[in-house]
Amino acid sequence: LSVQDHYVEVVTTRGRELLLMRLSDAIAETEGCAGLQVHRSHWVALDQVQAAHRDGARAVLTLSDGREIPVSRTYVPAAKEAGLLV
Repeated sequence: LSVQDHYVEVVTTRGRELLLMRLSDAIAETEGCAGLQVHRSHWVALDQVQAAHRDGARAVLTLSDGREIPVSRTYVPAAKEAGLLV
């Protein structure tokens, strides 16, 4: 899930869709799907994270579709706890 203006972009293995809703509401709809908010504009499903690396002080997750998602400093501890970052 990613925020674009007032829309949430939902990307799944079946395609992409833009929905007019808040990210917090979209995250609530993912109940039962293991995932983590890693940035104020991004939530990722844990099974779609293929790699993680640091670009200087910046942490970045690479998803199965090749997109790179930044992990903000606020969410680094949660990403470490989830095993996404070392």
